[in-house]
Amino acid sequence: MITRRHVRARESLALKLLWGSALIAILCFILFPITQMLSTAFKGQTEQFSFPVSFLPKQWTFINFEQALQYKAFLRYFLNSLAMSSVTTVAAVIISLLGAYGFTRLQFPGRKFFLAMIIFSQMFCLAAIIIPIYRILAALHLIDSYLGLLVAYLTFSVPIGVWLLRSFLMSVPVELEEAALVEGATKFEAFRKVVVPLLKPGIGATGAYVFFLTWQEFLFSLVIMTGKEHRTLPVGIMDFVGQYETNWGNLMASSILVVLPVLVIFVFIQRQLIAGLVEGAVKE
Repeated sequence: MITRRHVRARESLALKLLWGSALIAILCFILFPITQMLSTAFKGQTEQFSFPVSFLPKQWTFINFEQALQYKAFLRYFLNSLAMSSVTTVAAVIISLLGAYGFTRLQFPGRKFFLAMIIFSQMFCLAAIIIPIYRILAALHLIDSYLGLLVAYLTFSVPIGVWLLRSFLMSVPVELEEAALVEGATKFEAFRKVVVPLLKPGIGATGAYVFFLTWQEFLFSLVIMTGKEHRTLPVGIMDFVGQYETNWGNLMASSILVVLPVLVIFVFIQRQLIAGLVEGAVKE
């Protein structure tokens, strides 16, 4: 005898199977380009265009990685990306920390309006703001300069940093600063010696997020850095795409080399990063 309880159990099982199948399909859709990139990177040039196409390389080779690393401009692009991501991370964290402190501890006219504008600015994709930013940098004669690219990077990294660090600051009791002021510390000393040490998880999480964001940035570097020697790594690997021919093996190998540093860093700091982001997830 089939009871209502059995019917509900079967419906629940069918629903779980449906959701599981949908999630597996979505996962396969997301992973397919990644697996193809990995497969092509380890294939020789002849096997890349063989038919029928093999999912895994029949003969594994590292020749594509060797050629990518031996490419003369590759090291230059790598250093450009490393320098720009590092400088942007430091600058964005400092500016965001000061901005978040002002929004959290100070009361001034238009405070909520400016906070809303920070959130509102995140609704626009980078492609929508690249033209006005380019015109501003052109008027300041900062096109094809590292300073111009830094300014462009700060336009989208600082709002995110302010919002993240503001969440962390809201979890720091203001009484700790007041106690330091009573002991004779100045406002800046209370901020530097009391608040900043307590914000180390938030600063680390924000810095890592900004670094990941700028390391893989493509659009601003492509438009602003017109000189080949100033290109960052995500743009520089496009050198393997020619007018009449594309070196797919080298392109895929260099793409893996772009992702690899960020992946390695994330593996080592993922616990601190997740813990920091969760710790700052508070509401006003």
